[in-house]
Amino acid sequence: MGRRLGGTRGKSRNAIGLPDHGGTRAAAPLPALMQRFRCDKDDVPMSISSHRGAPAPFWQRLRPITLYPVRGGALPTLIVLTLCSLLALIPVLGLIVALLVWLAAYKYAFEILRATADGRMDPPESVIGVDDGVVWRLIALQFIYIVVTVLALAFGGPVIGLLTLVVIVFLQPGCVMSLAIDGSLSRALNPATSLGIVARVGWPYLAVFALLFVIQASALTAGAWLSKVMPPVIGDLMLTLFSFWGLFAAFHLMGYLVYQYHDALGYEPDSHRHRLPAQHDRDGELLARVEELVRDGNNDAALELMRGEVRSRAVSLDTHELYHRLLRQSGDMVERSEHARQYLNLLMLENQDRRALGLLRESLDADPDFTPMQSEHGERLAERARQSGQSQLALDTLRAMLRGQPRHPAAPRWGLEAALLLVDRFGRDDEARELLEQALSRCEDPTLQEKLEAALKPLRVTPA
Repeated sequence: MGRRLGGTRGKSRNAIGLPDHGGTRAAAPLPALMQRFRCDKDDVPMSISSHRGAPAPFWQRLRPITLYPVRGGALPTLIVLTLCSLLALIPVLGLIVALLVWLAAYKYAFEILRATADGRMDPPESVIGVDDGVVWRLIALQFIYIVVTVLALAFGGPVIGLLTLVVIVFLQPGCVMSLAIDGSLSRALNPATSLGIVARVGWPYLAVFALLFVIQASALTAGAWLSKVMPPVIGDLMLTLFSFWGLFAAFHLMGYLVYQYHDALGYEPDSHRHRLPAQHDRDGELLARVEELVRDGNNDAALELMRGEVRSRAVSLDTHELYHRLLRQSGDMVERSEHARQYLNLLMLENQDRRALGLLRESLDADPDFTPMQSEHGERLAERARQSGQSQLALDTLRAMLRGQPRHPAAPRWGLEAALLLVDRFGRDDEARELLEQALSRCEDPTLQEKLEAALKPLRVTPA
């Protein structure tokens, strides 16, 4: 389903080129307070956006925008693409590999732009929403711009050529945003599309244009400097790394511009479409009140207000997240741990495993005996942590569950999994042997007993 930037303000998704299904615009987003709380998980901000129901301005999020490429799914993508660029050193085949690597990078960058424009501030884990054609259309767009610039230079002279180049560079962010959201090359090439974005956004478009230049120039400068002071291959890797960094940060910034001014652009983010209006209106009023209290320095009153709401009714995950941040600042470890179990349970029910892993790590750091409300969730998170390379988190989760529920029917299996991690990842054979012996003494499943015996056999100490 295509989506188009532009159109008249005040319309629904049809204003940006979507078929009208008779739906109404979703409720306005929660106050910018929540986004500010996500910017730095260690501090509750004292300066909070006063624009109720609107995203925080991008100029208040420069640090998160700059660090976006090293968060979540963007970091492994950045590393893998950089390492894959080494294959470009292969004679003949290297040129094809380099092209494929950059195609993959731009494909992921487009997914970043789309996800951010739809209000998802976490880097995407995959690029299933972007087809390869949009990247080829970007290449076609760039090629057409080059041809136009060369023709202007050839037939109009240096002055006309330079003016043409300036206009193209100025309109290019709008063209890329249109292409990423809508996928239409013809609309992206139409100057009216970019000029419409400039007219509706106003001076912030100029600021974004300048920031894009700063981001790209800084990334290339840093990469070029490192390539000179490091060995050739390592230097080339660093240049590529910073190039991808600048690319991802730039597309995140363009996506955030669409998200921040979605009303002016007539664009409705996907994250706003399925909200329950009544609940989110009430949550919006709550967060606006909390915003006011925190801004005035009344953190205790804000916490008490949140506590009453969370305990008396069902609230959104964003409200739970804000409540958890306030509890962390309050220093009440008991209440913080109690709420973390409730919040973690809700995240798991909503299949928010990635956010749940972060909350679990934080909770275990504060209380090594912390366990999820449901043991099934603990098992699922331990396995997810193991698969994603977070072996310490998987081990800490399993051992906390063993301490909390040593007689649980699944405890022997937890002991086996924890012991295997201790041996394979950490080389702590003595601790693994102790866990296996405890698990074996409590295991009643013959099949699992055989597995425990097999794991224990090489760890047994043979008398001299």
